[in-house]
Amino acid sequence: MTHFDMVASLPALLQVEDRVSMAASLESRVPLLDHRIVDLVASMPAPLKFRGAEMKYALKKAIGDILPPRILARKDKMGFPVPLHLWARGHAREFIRDTLLSSESRSRGVYDLPTVEKLLDGEQPFGRRLWGLLSLELWYRQFIDVAAQKSEGYVYAACN
Repeated sequence: MTHFDMVASLPALLQVEDRVSMAASLESRVPLLDHRIVDLVASMPAPLKFRGAEMKYALKKAIGDILPPRILARKDKMGFPVPLHLWARGHAREFIRDTLLSSESRSRGVYDLPTVEKLLDGEQPFGRRLWGLLSLELWYRQFIDVAAQKSEGYVYAACN
């Protein structure tokens, strides 16, 4: 995941950070991207970086005696959220429902269907569970199902 984040997510986040800071006429720095810090974090095992659902565990431990507890315990920062909880109840409802409750999705046996149905109506504001399920299902369709169909086509073509 660390490698994926550095290769796929980080360039996009840095571009956004750069454009937003320039739009506000700010010169910004990204201090936690110093190569020594990146190398250290990349070498850490996951349990040092994440503890349950707590993100930035090692960082919080490292600076816990410097910052006030109210700052360390903040829950209001969330990156670039989308209101999927509203979309799931509004104009995207049928798409999300059709995707997550389709026969293909059901046949995987990955999802707890009653929980998925509850999430369609009860996802918390800016919750990530429904987003994660939708992303997983769409990824599976694009990279697993499509690859399986292509390999079946190759086998069929080779036999004819």
